Amino acid sequence: RSLDLTGGKPLEYAYAWVLAVESSVRGKLFASQKGHRSFDFKCSAIDTDHRLFEDKDEKSLKMNLKDWLQRDTLYLVKEGNGYTTHYLCDLFFLTKNREIVLVDVTGLDNVDKVTKKVDNHVGFMRDIAGNEKMAQEFEWRSVVLAPGLKGKDTVEVPKEARKSIRVIQGRAARGYLRGLQQIYRYTRQFEEDEDGEDEEDG
Repeated sequence: RSLDLTGGKPLEYAYAWVLAVESSVRGKLFASQKGHRSFDFKCSAIDTDHRLFEDKDEKSLKMNLKDWLQRDTLYLVKEGNGYTTHYLCDLFFLTKNREIVLVDVTGLDNVDKVTKKVDNHVGFMRDIAGNEKMAQEFEWRSVVLAPGLKGKDTVEVPKEARKSIRVIQGRAARGYLRGLQQIYRYTRQFEEDEDGEDEEDG
C-alpha cells in the first residue's frame, strides 16, 4: 500500500521530520511574512514522551512546563494506542525567546472545519492571557498547517489574534513538506492547474 500523507499521523509525522531537519539547518522555522516573523528554533532532538495537555481541553494544561520543556527540542505528541487525543496541537516547541509554539497539522480541506480549529486556538490564546503564571513565563503562539485547502479557500484569523496565530494553508503549507509534497500531491490527486492559483499565509 502506498504511503498516504493526506491526513492523520502520516501527515503529522511527515511535517515533524521536515520541520526538524529544516530548523536544524536554518536555525529558524516558518518564513517571515505578513506581520509574522520566523521563530528562532534549532532542532537537535525529537521528543515523543511529553504532552502540554493531559486531556482534551485547555483546563488540562500542565503547570510544570519549566521543569521539562527544553529549547531545541521538537515535541511530537503521541495519540491513539492508549493515548488520548491531544488538545490543540500535534507538535510544539520552545524558542530561545521563550515562545511556546503550538503546531496544529490538519488534513481537512473544508474551510468551515479549519476555521473551527482556528477558533479553538483563538479561545485558548484568550484564556492563556488570563493565566497570570503562564502569561508571565512564556509567550504563546500557534501555527495551523492546512495543506488540503485549495487556492480559492481562505481561512482568516480574527484581527485581535493575528499576532499570536498564523494559518499556513494550501500550497504554502504543502511547501513545508519539501520533498514529500510530491507524495502528498499524488495521494490527494491535486491538479496541476492549481499552480495558477494565488495562495498565501493567513
